[in-house]
Amino acid sequence: MNSILRGVNLAVLLAGSALSVAMAGEVLADNHAKLPPDSTFTSPFSKDAEHELIRDPHFQGGFYLLEPKPGKRVVYGELPWLNPGRPVWDLAQWSSRFPLLPADCFSSGQGMVCSNSAKSIVVGNPGSAAADLSLGVNADIEYARARKSPSEPWVHLLVQQDLVNPPALGSLKACRFHMEARLKRSRLVNTNDYSPARHAAQYFVYLTVANRNPEAPGFGECFWFGIPVYDDRHRVVPAYEAQDFGETKLFIYTPASDTFARKSTHDGEWVTFEQDLLPLILEGLEHARAKGFIKGSTELADYRPLGIFIGWEVPGMFDVDLQIRNLSMKIRSRQGGCY
Repeated sequence: MNSILRGVNLAVLLAGSALSVAMAGEVLADNHAKLPPDSTFTSPFSKDAEHELIRDPHFQGGFYLLEPKPGKRVVYGELPWLNPGRPVWDLAQWSSRFPLLPADCFSSGQGMVCSNSAKSIVVGNPGSAAADLSLGVNADIEYARARKSPSEPWVHLLVQQDLVNPPALGSLKACRFHMEARLKRSRLVNTNDYSPARHAAQYFVYLTVANRNPEAPGFGECFWFGIPVYDDRHRVVPAYEAQDFGETKLFIYTPASDTFARKSTHDGEWVTFEQDLLPLILEGLEHARAKGFIKGSTELADYRPLGIFIGWEVPGMFDVDLQIRNLSMKIRSRQGGCY
């Protein structure tokens, strides 16, 4: 598998996230999660209680709009949705020529819609056929021509948030992920120079995992853990692990899609992605260490998941749309419950 398209442009995703702030040693913006500096935060939950890590998992609270220029988190507006209050999700449109505006939004019978000629976002009313979130990209509009070089930027449309009080991996008994996904549309706009090595459409979930104990060796070391939801080239997306080809140079660990789902999103039906992520994240951490990307602490108490990123990367001229619902990531702590 070509590493350019499996090893996605994670430097772009990283912009403005908790992980980029953690690596830089800066203070997070007021509207972002305040990360504990070490592993001394004590869990308020019993060892048998489950705790949901994802805030606003049905996307009812709106989004901060981020400027499409990669490299820095710059908010230029908000998309208000079904519930009042400030958003906990960012909407990233990296390298898009046609960023959304608040004026592009309107209410429909089943929720809220925000769209222009190049992209669309639908947040459905709870329990409706449109629930919870659809992200659509029309890359035929975004690109004046097909990308000719892997170094050329490509279009992203994704939602992201920092995790509040993220737990230490050593404190966890389980981390149960659940999400249902349905591919609504995937159409390649034929071009004379189409190449699957440069042109594709991918939908994914990524977590950032980092050493957050400033007293530990290797403070700030981190890697990406991925859940592949859709790739136009593969009914079952194969496992992938390698260095990010982009600016982050971080290790990427992505199990195969059938680790999480029994069916393929290629069939256009609802597919359930579900798995205990904890052993897989620990496996990814060990692989990162074995390959020399993690060289510091061997204590699981020093490592935490920091943020979640969900959505599209579309390096090819595709018209795509995918809907998700019932997103959840619930943790269960061990006895002692030190987060």
